[in-house]
Amino acid sequence: MKIITLHRVEIQFDADQITHGTNGQQADQAIELINLVLQRNPDGLGAQLIVHPDEIEIETRQSE
Repeated sequence: MKIITLHRVEIQFDADQITHGTNGQQADQAIELINLVLQRNPDGLGAQLIVHPDEIEIETRQSE
């Protein structure tokens, strides 16, 4: 089986909608929810997002 790895992928989501807590907690929740969808979807390719906590940079801004 061939495995392709993408590094430094950005994920943007609407905070405080489904996720709650600090920015870091919401990021963790978003990753968990995305992985659940990828694993349950028949076209999910067996994909998953893997987070390396020491390499994460969280940026927060308000939408216009």
